[in-house]
Parts: sequence; C-alpha cells; structure tokens
Amino acid sequence: MREPLSGVEQHRLVDEWANGVELYDVPAVSGLIERGRRVPSLRTAVRCGGHIRTYAELYGHLDGGAIGATGPSMDGLAQLLRAIAESARTGSVLPLDGCGIGLTPAALAAAADDRRAVVADHRPCSTDRAFGSAEVRLFASRWDCADAAVELLAALADGATLVLATEAERTDPAALAELIASSAATHVVAEAHTLAAIADLPAPTLPSVRRWDVIGTDCPAILSGLLRSIAPGSVAGFAYTATEYAGVAARGPLDGTGRVRPIPGARVLVLDEQRRVVAPGVTGEVYLGGAALTVATAGSAREFVTDPYETGQLARTGARGHWTADGWLVFDVAESLLVATTSAVTETLELAELLPGDEDVDYAAA
Repeated sequence: MREPLSGVEQHRLVDEWANGVELYDVPAVSGLIERGRRVPSLRTAVRCGGHIRTYAELYGHLDGGAIGATGPSMDGLAQLLRAIAESARTGSVLPLDGCGIGLTPAALAAAADDRRAVVADHRPCSTDRAFGSAEVRLFASRWDCADAAVELLAALADGATLVLATEAERTDPAALAELIASSAATHVVAEAHTLAAIADLPAPTLPSVRRWDVIGTDCPAILSGLLRSIAPGSVAGFAYTATEYAGVAARGPLDGTGRVRPIPGARVLVLDEQRRVVAPGVTGEVYLGGAALTVATAGSAREFVTDPYETGQLARTGARGHWTADGWLVFDVAESLLVATTSAVTETLELAELLPGDEDVDYAAA
C-alpha cells in the first residue's frame, strides 16, 4: 500500500505542476479569420503535393464561391475553413467527422493563439513590411482532426503559407528534406523519429529553417545537434500532443530527455487506476484538461472523465509517464509507444492521405 501524499505534495501535483499559466486576451476565432483577408490575395495559403490554394481562392470559397478542382485534400481544407467560420459565428461545437471529438470556438482560439506565439520564437529574419509575413510552415506529421484546424487558422491569421507533407514525403527522409528545401520552409513541425531519420542522409543543408517543433513522447539525444547543424542558427523545441487536446499540451527543451511542462492554459495530471495523483517518480496514466480540451461527440470512443480535483473535464490519453522531482513530465516511452501504435490503427483517415486518386472524403462538415 502506498504512503498517502501530504497536503503540500498533493497541491504541487494537482495545481503547481499540473497547470500552465493562466491564459488572457486570447483573440477570437472570427478575428483570426478576418486577419487572413488582409494578406495579398495571390500569396499561397496552402500547398499539398502538387496542389496549391491562394488566399484569394480559399477566402473566395469561404464567401460562397465554388471549391474548384484542386484535389480532395485542398477541398477538405476549404470546407474546414467554412466550418470553422460557421462554428465561430454560432458559438457551436465544430464537429470533426470520424474523430469522435469536436472543438469549441474557445478551445480552437486558445490552441491557435499558442501556435502563433511559438512560431514567433525563431531565428531573426527580415520581413517585407509591404507584403507581411514570409513564413512557410511545414507540417510533417499525422493530420489528426484538431491539428488541421489549429494549423490552418494560425497560418492564415499570420499571413503564412501552410505546407502539408504527404504520407510519402514524411515517410521518406530524402523526400522530406527535398520538400523542406524546395518550399523554403521557415518552420517545421514533425515527429522526432521523422526528423532523426534525416541523420542518415549525406549532410543535408536546409538554411531556410528558423524553427523546428519536434513532437512525440521521446526525442533522441542526437536530434538537437543535428537540426542546428543542417539549419545553422535555428531554434528547436520539444512538444507533446494528443488527439483529445487541440494543438500542443506540453513543451520542453529539445535536449534528449523528453521532459515537458504544461503550456499556458493546459492541465496535465498523472493518475493511478483509482484516478489519484501519483508521487514523483511513480508511473501513472497521463490525463489532459484545460483551455484547448476537445469534447466528445455522439458515439465517440474517446474517454472523458470528471476531474477529481477541480471543476472540469479530463481526457484519458492512454500515455504513461511520471513527474520528476523538479516538476517535469517524462513519458514511459515503451508503454506510450504501445498505446500510440494501437490507437493509430483506429484513427480516422489523415487529411494528407486524401490526395488525387484516393477516396474523396469530406474532412469536415461543410
């Protein structure tokens, strides 16, 4: 039988360590969408495979224009933007078909605000004041439901170009390096194992990259040095994501330890089978709550539970981890990898897989 935690220890685990700093002044979704209207109309808004959509085309569809014929992945993004705008207008939950979850406007706004704040931390560069941002954000990971909405909204609000790596590109290190180079990507979001595979290539040079956002539950010690050697002067960070939480839930340094702490507005608890907090050093299951928590939709297999320590809901992620003595969350890599592999089998179709020739599936309710 475990020793009970003292009041001070429990307070640290369920309050000080569990919660990111409080959010304030988060821009509304409608305001973020409107910011995109100020971007030069001929700038590329989204690129996937051989297809692109300009800001004029994307916002033309938002205003009622025809989708066009640029492939189902582009059509899905156009439909998603329209669904985001409708959700913001009515205050309703944005349903994400096939994922079993939905996003409230407040959750989407919080996640997009965090994404925009993080990409602002990068190697200095010059910006043309007449044309605004010259950022090219490349996303080379699974396009789970909430991620698509967050990345799209944040990129449009900043006038950036969003590049989606196809499955073939992100599973082939040489193809991914070529995509980064050819698109002149300034920010790259990818899983740790995806970027680590680039280490086997003959010294690629990717000078356009100013920031690397590495996601996962484990990061190889070699990765930090590798990324900075192929993109001199770039900055890098490590982040934990989960389908049940829009965007990123926790971040930490890219130093090989895999340690993270909750981002502003997020709540992270490590609980035992009875949903009690566990002491530092003891492995438990990771639960997520906070500002960008998704909600379950009808028939969802996702498990949301009542927070046992404060008002609110938590999502059961299935990931395993523990707190260190100084308040960092570290994942049990073997157990978390097993959970991730199992859940991936039942995930919905990825947006990046919906390329010409695949089934034309609507990504979001129009």
